[in-house]
Amino acid sequence: MEPVLELIVSTQPGGGPQHVLALATGLRSRGWRPLVAGPRDGALFDRFRESDVEIVEAATRRLSPLTLARLTRLTRRSGVRAVHSHGKGAGLYGRFIARRLGLPAVHTFHGIHYEGYSPPARAAYLALERRLSRWTRVVVNVSRAQEAEGLALGLFTRAQSRVVVNGVDGARLGTTALDRWDARAALGVGAASAVVGCAARFDPVKRLDLLVRACAALPDPAARLVMIGRGPEERGLRALAADLGVASRVVFAGEIPDAARLFPAFDVYAAPSAKEGMPLGVLEAMALGLAVVASDIPAHREVLGPQSGGLVAGSVEALAAALGRVLADADGRGVLGSMNRTRARSEFSLHGMLDGVAAVYREATGL
Repeated sequence: MEPVLELIVSTQPGGGPQHVLALATGLRSRGWRPLVAGPRDGALFDRFRESDVEIVEAATRRLSPLTLARLTRLTRRSGVRAVHSHGKGAGLYGRFIARRLGLPAVHTFHGIHYEGYSPPARAAYLALERRLSRWTRVVVNVSRAQEAEGLALGLFTRAQSRVVVNGVDGARLGTTALDRWDARAALGVGAASAVVGCAARFDPVKRLDLLVRACAALPDPAARLVMIGRGPEERGLRALAADLGVASRVVFAGEIPDAARLFPAFDVYAAPSAKEGMPLGVLEAMALGLAVVASDIPAHREVLGPQSGGLVAGSVEALAAALGRVLADADGRGVLGSMNRTRARSEFSLHGMLDGVAAVYREATGL
């Protein structure tokens, strides 16, 4: 098998690290041996090892000459044929290492996020990405919407870009998922409650504050909101729930690896993000047959389909109205969930994603 270095910026449960875990385990049957390097900052670090994937601890979030030298030695010693980076810090290391060793660099954007930066920092980030693209053989975009944005920003050329949409293993998700009652018991949610759920990084771009406000506005006082994840917004979200008088109705479930196994506890999955690359949590919920209510942004339109009844305007009022409507209509919820399952398993399969990335590696290396 041909070795390839996968550089990541975190091992916390989340779309990017989970994507790399799926690659690292699935690409072996396609002739590639991924070697993963990233920080030991989350539960997925040990999950890589449990999956028999070689992983090396490396502080890839910040640029350090020592880390760069160590990763360069590792890459040379391991006979790596290509360097594949995921995320901002990893992308910097990956392109430097590949250029220094004369290896092909592949970079995946898991969303292009820069809007929260100050104007000078935003300009610097975009300029850096444009520069790094000159050292990159192939740029992988996880959605067509993301490719269009990156092309408009000049972050790569059309000739460099390959769209490989995120994929999920529907069969595995179905096998590992708990039944409805066991999932609710694990989350501490009553069997009779209407439950809105999500799994996300608690980051401003996810707009989870809208979800808290929308659930506070639901007409059913017994409705519950379950949010799986952690992040810098958690303290503010807890304070908001308390201010709105719904702290007892909001469950902060914490960081949970393989969170999708608990999704059967939800009546509806909610995703109010301002922006996404290709949302893994939404795909997993769809593959499990859940109804999804999501903000009407390009990535969600691509995943759910532009005519999906689950797409809503990004406001508290629209989100609350849509959640209330879906929760009140069990038959409609079932139809929407069935459509989601078919779409996820046919158009966003793990098999297709692995084939796409393997093809990128063959193209980049000439093997």
